[in-house]
Amino acid sequence: MQLQRDEFEDKFQKYRTSLSMEIHRFWDSASVYRQITERTQDHLAELNLAPAFFRTVEDSLFTTIVLWADKLFDEKGERGLFDFLTFIEYNRKWMDIAELKRRKNYPDDHWMLKGRIPITLESIEADREKIRSLAALKGIRTRRDKFHGHFDKDYFFDRGRLQEEAPIRWMDLDQAADVMGGMLNDYSVDFDGQMFSWKTVGIDDLSALLRVASRGR
Repeated sequence: MQLQRDEFEDKFQKYRTSLSMEIHRFWDSASVYRQITERTQDHLAELNLAPAFFRTVEDSLFTTIVLWADKLFDEKGERGLFDFLTFIEYNRKWMDIAELKRRKNYPDDHWMLKGRIPITLESIEADREKIRSLAALKGIRTRRDKFHGHFDKDYFFDRGRLQEEAPIRWMDLDQAADVMGGMLNDYSVDFDGQMFSWKTVGIDDLSALLRVASRGR
């Protein structure tokens, strides 16, 4: 749907804020989940001081990772990155470089305006293909459909089948996180130069806590 300039700018900022919150949720969940999993290799005794707590957190985080990745990457979703790209497609005239210059009141020779690549139908479709090609998508969708979103009877009674048929590797989660974060940042910078940092301050504190617990033991 094509919008007037003011309507577009208002919706873009609201969409950007909401998407950034959910991308942060994915990044934070994946980070803490990975820390707990990896600490079983070097701080298992400390984790076993509260095994029920860490197991519950680990399982909950993995469910969040699967559901949030599925929602953010759902091609038919009413919100998420595909819907955001369609919103940009229909209103790309308001993402022109001249609009960035106007919003920020940049002079003609400002460095932010130099060498910028215009947003086109082809570049938007390339972003869609970038999402479709993610290695994690097949596993995420299978896990969402067969277990985390609904209990499929075959997978409900055979939990190992998910790991066999829908493995999700760390490198695949990292790639998914980079794509969702990078894509929103690209359009955000084109809009008004704003860029997000996706790593939450203090998110890696688990190792420090476990070292303290180790000394206490």
